[in-house]
Amino acid sequence: MKQSFRSITRTLAIALTATLAVTACGGGGAGNQGPEYTGDTFDWKRYDGQSIKVYVADTGQVESLRAGLAEFTDLTGITVEIEGSDVTSYRQNLPVRLTSRASDFDVMATFPEVDGLQFAKNGWYTDLGPYLTNPGMTNPEYDFEDFGAGIRKAMTVEEQTVTVLWEMQTDLVYYRKDLLEKAGLEVPTTFAEWDAAAAAVHDPGNRVYGFALRGIPYQTTTPFSSFLYAHCGEWVADGKAAINTPEALKAYEAYGQLGTKYGPPGIAGFDWPVPSQQFAQGNVFAFLDVNLFVKDLEDPTKSRVAGNVGYTTVPRADCDAAPFIGGWGYGINPFSEKGDAAWYFIQWATSKQMNLDLKLTGWPSPRASAWGSPEFKQADKTPEFTQVVLSSTETARARMNPPVTPGVEAREIAGLVANKGLEGQTGDALKRTADQQNDKLQGLLDAMR
Repeated sequence: MKQSFRSITRTLAIALTATLAVTACGGGGAGNQGPEYTGDTFDWKRYDGQSIKVYVADTGQVESLRAGLAEFTDLTGITVEIEGSDVTSYRQNLPVRLTSRASDFDVMATFPEVDGLQFAKNGWYTDLGPYLTNPGMTNPEYDFEDFGAGIRKAMTVEEQTVTVLWEMQTDLVYYRKDLLEKAGLEVPTTFAEWDAAAAAVHDPGNRVYGFALRGIPYQTTTPFSSFLYAHCGEWVADGKAAINTPEALKAYEAYGQLGTKYGPPGIAGFDWPVPSQQFAQGNVFAFLDVNLFVKDLEDPTKSRVAGNVGYTTVPRADCDAAPFIGGWGYGINPFSEKGDAAWYFIQWATSKQMNLDLKLTGWPSPRASAWGSPEFKQADKTPEFTQVVLSSTETARARMNPPVTPGVEAREIAGLVANKGLEGQTGDALKRTADQQNDKLQGLLDAMR
């Protein structure tokens, strides 16, 4: 059952209160201080006979993981139990378990864009750097450099590698090729051109709407970040909250007006999958969101627009286009007593072969080798999408949310302005909302110091 933002915030508040109590009692330090083995000879069988537990948010990868566990056990002798949870429940429960210093799981999932600052502050990460640089702990064929520089940055919090991504998210624009061609237009490259294109095809009388976006406040920050950066804005500037600056306001106006003028009814209440669902039903000309929808959109059993979908990079405005880059990854529970065996699982689960296997099922791999493999190139049915995603990673920024903790609350604060724009606020009214929310975001920043 979907839970409200208030419910999520209440759970996180309980976890934070417990964290403060633990810290006050002198128990805030993490347990795992790096690999126990310090030799330089790698051996897959070093932890033969151990068993570990993997606790992860199930974003669609768990089935593939379970299918490969027998291979991992044959390779290492390590047995694995996987506890998968839906993303909302996972985000609520993981902080509670870490606050209690739970050691009943060894590998955990983390999305540094959301979790990073809070987890680092509370000592809830294990630095993976000592594992990666220890030749006795990391398979010489692992090739960490195969993850591009931008992706490696997305794995980093406060100069420590805290996770290895199993997926790579960025954002782009999906559009209907037939409607663009019918309007006689080239593929837009600026937000102003997308506004004009949406106006040209917008036909609500025939249930065709020009553009769709996320509307729920804490979900809007993901696509809105591309609006913000293209309009030269920042979440935080010079240590101060900056979501009420002239640049940020231009971005909020652009987001709100694009959705208000050309969006389907009820757009301000759209959860993250809804724009893609509306698009798949043939009701929307274009939408801007993450690169996770291509498989379903190109499946004729699920999509009325399969075979007619175009893909292009996010637009520019006063500044160059700047999509985000990030994703879910595996980390080591800092309170685990089996960190070394946990690292063996992580490097296997994020290996070149596992990433290629996931890529061939349509999953967005973070490894360059998966995208460039002959197997994928031969099987690739959407080379236009592939090119857009790869080019986006070259200009992407590893920050789709305010760099403020708690991350979920910061997203709600900043995202509410975009939500109000979709409800029709503009001009002075939108400025007042931005000022109010900026004060709240500044309050979180002050509390971090």
